[in-house]
Amino acid sequence: MPETNLARANLEFQPQVAGSFQPAEEQRRSPQAQAEVERIGKANTYYPLDRDTELFDWLDDQRDAKLCGYVTSATGSGLLKACQLYRTKYVKRRGTLLEVPATVIYAEIAQHGGPTDLYCSIMEEIGHPLAHVGTLRDLRSRAWGTLRGYGVKILIIGNADYLTLESFNELIDIFTKLRIPVILVGTYYLGENILERKSLPYVRVHDSFLESYEFPNLTEEEIIEVVDDWERQVLPENRRLSLTQIDSAISYLRIKSGGLIEPLYDLLRKIAILKIDEPHFELNQYNLIKKFGRRKNPKVKFQNKS
Repeated sequence: MPETNLARANLEFQPQVAGSFQPAEEQRRSPQAQAEVERIGKANTYYPLDRDTELFDWLDDQRDAKLCGYVTSATGSGLLKACQLYRTKYVKRRGTLLEVPATVIYAEIAQHGGPTDLYCSIMEEIGHPLAHVGTLRDLRSRAWGTLRGYGVKILIIGNADYLTLESFNELIDIFTKLRIPVILVGTYYLGENILERKSLPYVRVHDSFLESYEFPNLTEEEIIEVVDDWERQVLPENRRLSLTQIDSAISYLRIKSGGLIEPLYDLLRKIAILKIDEPHFELNQYNLIKKFGRRKNPKVKFQNKS
């Protein structure tokens, strides 16, 4: 998106003729172009790949063997969406409620990740009308009874990096007393900085989650698959960019996304909107770097200091 010209910016301080004011983007684009930009900006897709199938197989094994574990990946890898997709394989939703039996429960934790937050997230995912009612004791009893009643066979907790020590212990109790395996899902920080803590209170947590799985980043071939799928789903046939036919453009997307699917989708939206604003813009690595040079590369994985 071009930077605002200072002369144009100063116009906001000048008297406006009644009814003549328009938002800046509407001054730049026709109503049809602006509607298309907004539609592209709201695009929310996810393309399952072989890596998703392999993750699902591992989760099935954990469920069948009743083993707890954890899955880690870089931020923006698409892991949370993959877990949502796994849940939809086994459980359907009717309105806000999950259909019974619900053998897979996937709940995402919000800060600050205490036991109350944990149980509220689980009950919200199930669609329980009393998800936020009562004391921690009430919420625990209600959640445990619901997990039993729904026939849950595996409980997956997204954003597990947010969990407090007390919440980890609540999940361990769910496993030991209900025999429902718990899978923690988070960033590399979860495995390297939380579950590997040397402090004594975390020994029980460490020893309860010994099984691990790393959700991989995209290969260049998978990036091509994702880009093709995104263009098919989001762009009209006569407006597709054919990015996969441009080797230098794919190289740019691979480098700037770091092999992470969410940054890749971000870039695709920006490029599609750019082509609306500048139809004659040539899509190649040099031009894209020049246009989006201020965008940082994602931190895929930090190296531990030796």
